[in-house]
Amino acid sequence: AIVGCSPIPEFGEAPVTDVYDVGVDAAARGDYMVAIEAFKRITNEWPLDDLADDALLGLADAYREVGDYALAEAEYLRLMVDYSRSPLVADTEYKLGLVHLAQSRPAALDQAMTLSAIDQFNRFLARYPENAHAGDARQHVVALRGRLAEKQISSAELYMTLGNPTAARVYYEAVVADYADTPIVAKALLGIVGSYLASGDIDSATKALARLEGSHPGSDEAAEAAAQIAAEIAAENAGVELQPEE
Repeated sequence: AIVGCSPIPEFGEAPVTDVYDVGVDAAARGDYMVAIEAFKRITNEWPLDDLADDALLGLADAYREVGDYALAEAEYLRLMVDYSRSPLVADTEYKLGLVHLAQSRPAALDQAMTLSAIDQFNRFLARYPENAHAGDARQHVVALRGRLAEKQISSAELYMTLGNPTAARVYYEAVVADYADTPIVAKALLGIVGSYLASGDIDSATKALARLEGSHPGSDEAAEAAAQIAAEIAAENAGVELQPEE
């Protein structure tokens, strides 16, 4: 968000260093429109100056801060191409991932930008595994993959609601197979237990519980799955006891 909005300064014949300082100071106080004008002045008029790549990164950052992701992405890519030997390229690759991350939508919606963000962060990590932003990038990847897993879980839950536990189980198993690094796997394993119970297969549900307890011992999901199985067994036993004798 734009914190402040000062009048756009008249740079006149100000040297590049002064214009750059105006941009940096403006960005620091959240006055991104002034920062954009200052950094654009440098990238347009002094593209070969030592500060040009810094200004271009500042320009892209300012666009990202005001939510103009298309222009932010364009300027990040421009830096990577026009200043490919700049030491700022590594940070630029990470920030390009942030542009996609900011546009990633909730699990129920289209996940194209989520996939783009994952791809960009993974490219960054492959090239710069020791970068200061590497830890954050890895956390973003896990969170984004969790969002993809949530979408699969939602599909599984829909099939459960529609009375098709077999189809639901396909989606739950896909989450376990494809997103083992995400916390939502426990929920998928719980769903597998529920899908077997919905099919009346207590033996398979019990085996699925063993999988859940093996990978997530002591978890709330394991406790809930055990309770579901116990309730189903109790209901089944009660039904047998209530049957009239012949």
